[in-house]
Amino acid sequence: MAVRHIVSWKMNGETAADRARQATEIAEALRALPATVPGIRALDVHLNELNAEANWDLVLVSDHEDRDALDVYATHPDHLAVVALVKERAAGRAGVDFEV
Repeated sequence: MAVRHIVSWKMNGETAADRARQATEIAEALRALPATVPGIRALDVHLNELNAEANWDLVLVSDHEDRDALDVYATHPDHLAVVALVKERAAGRAGVDFEV
């Protein structure tokens, strides 16, 4: 059964413009992952467009073939490089995984 992986981040930049730049950089890195990480069925990344102070800055919605594919994604070197980037720039993270 496929697994949907949803993660939102709040960036740590001082201004809304800083946070938007950080979110854009991470979004670009995430969008490259389907080309190199097996098992990703779909991957969408969106930057927040309204209420910059109240809302999270970035959201990822990805579908994976199954739980094993999500595990491959989680440990893949290209994903881990994005994780390192996120850890430098994120002030908060919220996520949920479920079967679809």
